[in-house]
Amino acid sequence: MRCSRLRPGGSSSTNGIRDELPPITTFLNRLLALTIGLQNVLFTVFEQLLTARIEGAIASGTYDAGLETLRAESFIVTDRRAIYTHSATGAETRLLTILQRERNRPLILDDALGLLSDRRAVLLVNERSGRAAVQVAAPSLMRDDGEIEPRVKLVRPMESHSTSPKAMVESHWIEADHEPFSVAWRAELKDVPEFTESTIHVVAGLLLPSWKRLPKDSTRVYRLQTDTGERIIGRKVSSALVPPVI
Repeated sequence: MRCSRLRPGGSSSTNGIRDELPPITTFLNRLLALTIGLQNVLFTVFEQLLTARIEGAIASGTYDAGLETLRAESFIVTDRRAIYTHSATGAETRLLTILQRERNRPLILDDALGLLSDRRAVLLVNERSGRAAVQVAAPSLMRDDGEIEPRVKLVRPMESHSTSPKAMVESHWIEADHEPFSVAWRAELKDVPEFTESTIHVVAGLLLPSWKRLPKDSTRVYRLQTDTGERIIGRKVSSALVPPVI
């Protein structure tokens, strides 16, 4: 989208898209002039397009949620390493290794079956792995070329993800009756541990001088509080990228 530029003499260019748009007050007044039913249709379409954009950004790893608070049952710093020291102030950029302990909260069977209140929902069992899932409707995905790609979501005991109907046809997921689905879902719930432990790496402390030198796979900033009450703000780094960071 190009901004209009002033030409010599004070006139502005009308080549940009912005020049062709009405003022926001005019746009809102035109919306208010529509019937309530038509307003609802327009806002529903807008919400669907916005949701599709957000889900697409999340799937591609480009969605920026701003400063996000990490939450878990426990955060313990197991290693600290200074990777940069500012010569004038002595402030440090530190790489922290943190043990994260999260309580697992799987979707119980009753809640999974409750998804059938939507007539489009389907109970599935994977004929190869024996896993269970509920297929529900998902917002369509708009590609960069403007083409709309239909999507469905697979809800599982510990996760959910969206995929295309074409991919589902080529997969090993098959429609299942209530009983085999329930047996498969309960079997997975029994294998879910109470807690899951994982290791995360956070670059904290003095960030700005090193910002552009850090990996560009994720520029999101997180905050957390450890078991000892220490508050940490920084950027997460994947384990594979720890050696280059150091």
